[in-house]
Amino acid sequence: MFDKIMKSPVTVYHKTGENADGRGEYERFFIRSARFERKEGVRPTAAGLLPYNSFKLFVRAGRKERPVYANKADYEALTPPARKLCWTVAEGDVITLGNTSFSFGEDSADDIKSECEIFTVNSVLEDALSSEKIVEISGRGRVFYT
Repeated sequence: MFDKIMKSPVTVYHKTGENADGRGEYERFFIRSARFERKEGVRPTAAGLLPYNSFKLFVRAGRKERPVYANKADYEALTPPARKLCWTVAEGDVITLGNTSFSFGEDSADDIKSECEIFTVNSVLEDALSSEKIVEISGRGRVFYT
């Protein structure tokens, strides 16, 4: 049922900590099929109108999916070998469209932004819809914090 609407590949960069320079360290997870919806708009500020772009990402998280989704708390409790079979996402993580491979410790945010759009995660919700478990990820786009 969901195969027809979940056609967007995305890459999730889950923040695991910071290096000695204070830059974020990330684990990379490629998700082959998801539903990505974007909303572009503007918001008024004292300086004038600024772009305000948001997104929603829907990912199937059932046991049949590979890799298997684990919420942040469960993921952190796993052993390193078990983590290789799972993926997770949390507030502050970064998402890019497509299959990307960046090293945030080596590549600057500006370099990454020149190659693709970067989206910052604001919230993660898990929902059971019919017989499928769906993870709904939302946030804002074209913003990057390290």
